[in-house]
Amino acid sequence: MLTGTALMNELVDELNELKLSTMAATLDDLYHRPGFLEMDRLTLIAELIGPQFQEKVSTTLKNRLTAAHLKGSPEELADCVDSDKREYLPAGITEVLFSLDFIERGYNLCILGESDAGKSYLAKAIGIKSATGITSVTSTARSFWKAW
Repeated sequence: MLTGTALMNELVDELNELKLSTMAATLDDLYHRPGFLEMDRLTLIAELIGPQFQEKVSTTLKNRLTAAHLKGSPEELADCVDSDKREYLPAGITEVLFSLDFIERGYNLCILGESDAGKSYLAKAIGIKSATGITSVTSTARSFWKAW
């Protein structure tokens, strides 16, 4: 039975084989920290899983943006700021939109402006922000009809 450093090395190797390299590096780092044995279990799990999870979420988001042809879009509404090329009126509107309160209240949003004013850029940012944490399910008409 493996114990101590041998067990940690085995776990790190297995994580690397599973292509969980961030988790493997985090485990190795945690193991070499002073006070590793005194770490709270939940803290250990959170520190071990957190970075790999964030990396996976970022990769998934980038893949979805690419698939939706939204590459280069802002990932946060906070990225939609006034610039030499665009201005969002009324002042502070991005902060209002960032809350997504208008969606929860069932309001519509109409974005008007000149060509190349940033309307699509803003709309994509709102869409990305509002879809965060939402999972989608695909279905076919045939499976829907059978279920009905």
